[in-house]
Amino acid sequence: GNGTIPAVYPERLELAKVAGQQILELVKRDIKIKDILTKEAFANALAVDMALGCSTNSALHLPALAHEAGVKITLKLINQVSAKVAHLCNLAPAGPDHLQDLHAAGGIMAVMNELDKKGFLDRELITVTAKTAYENYKNITVKDHKVIAPITKPHHTVGGLAALFGNIAENGSIVNQSAVAEEMLVHKGPARVFDSEDDAYAGIIGGKIKKG
Repeated sequence: GNGTIPAVYPERLELAKVAGQQILELVKRDIKIKDILTKEAFANALAVDMALGCSTNSALHLPALAHEAGVKITLKLINQVSAKVAHLCNLAPAGPDHLQDLHAAGGIMAVMNELDKKGFLDRELITVTAKTAYENYKNITVKDHKVIAPITKPHHTVGGLAALFGNIAENGSIVNQSAVAEEMLVHKGPARVFDSEDDAYAGIIGGKIKKG
């Protein structure tokens, strides 16, 4: 529940206390961070991210974290995972639901339980709970299928992120495809290119982007 418990809930204070106790348990069992942060664990993380609809920030933060753990995540790997993992949650700003809605619907563990039904996750990975991933989520089911769509009826059959390659992004670029309108997925015509987010924002606000 670390990512979804609202700040004002007493559960958050309880979580902080339990986290401190759990650190001692990990030391006692000699479970180290690199025992947890494996290549397979990052694949699980990407799968969950795809189901949530993702943020383009994922393409920055997950590879950076993986790099520190000696694991390589490429844009091509993101495409491979996205091609097979369904998009289950319509979270803001792309959709109507927010993190507190996801929490009330069962949270990340419920999303993982849903993904498990199609074999999208590696069940046997050791986690910070000192249990396997499957042991963590096996009893956590979805409480609201309007917030977490059934794996049999996803919002999209592919995940939230797509890596794009071409003549204006030879090394690759990233887009949150689950937040892109259907009619915008294919565009033929000119492209307006900026070298930073600040420049792009100024261009949009300044009226430099014209129809087409």
